[in-house]
This record gives sequence, structure tokens and C-alpha cells, in this order.
Amino acid sequence: MSRSTTPKRGYHHGDLRAELIREGLALLAETGVAGFSVAKVAARAGVSSAAPYRHFPDRDSLLAACAADIIGTITDVLMEAAEGAGPDPVDRLAATAGAYTRYVLGHRTGLELLYSYDFAEPHRQAIQEETRRFTAALMALASDVLPQDASWADTADFVYVHLSTTHGYATLLLKVGRPPRGVEDHAARAVAAARDHITGHLLRLREDS
Repeated sequence: MSRSTTPKRGYHHGDLRAELIREGLALLAETGVAGFSVAKVAARAGVSSAAPYRHFPDRDSLLAACAADIIGTITDVLMEAAEGAGPDPVDRLAATAGAYTRYVLGHRTGLELLYSYDFAEPHRQAIQEETRRFTAALMALASDVLPQDASWADTADFVYVHLSTTHGYATLLLKVGRPPRGVEDHAARAVAAARDHITGHLLRLREDS
């Protein structure tokens, strides 16, 4: 669940910005970016078509806020999975692959927004803070796995492979239609694949040293 998709209690004065993000995420889940408009979000929130512009000057600013919320939620989900995996650094990082796969298969909201939509400045700025937190979380987990002398660039490359492999697996399952197995089965496979990648990488490092 997104941080902005808490159970709806109806609009209350002072919460319009959060309500617009909640309804924006719900609209994205139904129509994708192509069907997204400020007017539709306003109608879903039960406010005038002009009301959203007090918080979001245009369509892309509202989309950027939705994107930032999605990234923040994914970061929270990944960190919760790492914490629940116990103290072993390999288990902690591998658990994020399962959590990411579980999130993608369970939500599907906004993936095209995160990876395909070309935000112009200054809308990118709204996303950068959450993106930095997401990156920092994975970098910290990877640093715990890799040797202490691993460079920042090597750690970043390692994280890139870890994330891109997981993302590719999860999104491919969406593209082929209904996943042939349950979500938890696919999450477990993602964890196993991530663990193989991590342990294999560590073995190669030892062989090369």
C-alpha cells in the first residue's frame, strides 16, 4: 500500500494535497499515464477542477508527486523486508528482490511513470529526494555485503545489476499476463535468484583477489 493510499475517510480541509495524490495513484492504477488528468483526479476527490491547482500548478507536478510517493513506498517496503530477513547481510539484500517483485505484482501502479515518463525540470526535483533515499538504502545494504575496500562505483554497479534483474523478472511476469504461479512463489524465486547473484559475485571477488 502506498504511503498516500491509507484507508479513505473522505476529504477533510487541510488534507487536499494528500487526497489528490491518493486519488492520482488510484487513477493511474485504472488508466495509466495516458488516462491521467488533473480534472479526473479532482472529480474523484470531490473538489472543483480548479482546487488541485492550489497545490499542483500543472498535470506533471501532480504526476511527479505520485511518482515520488510510489518510490517512497517501494523504499519502505524494501527496507521492511531487509529488516525482517535477520542479521545476515546476504539475506537482507536478497530479501529486497522478493519485496520488489511482490510489490510490482501486487500493485502495478505507476511503473511506466517511474521508468518511462520524461519529467522536465522542475518536476524532477520532486522525485529526487525519494530517489536518493531509495538508492541510499540499497547502497547501504550492498555495502554490508561487499568487501570493505569495494569502491562506490563497484557498489553502484552491483546494485544496478541486483535491481535491474529483479525489475526485469517482475515486469516480464506482468507482460505475459496472469503470473502462472502465486505472487509469493515468484517472490521466493526472486529472492533465490538474488542470493545466487550475490554469492556468485562474492565468490568471483575472492577468486580474483
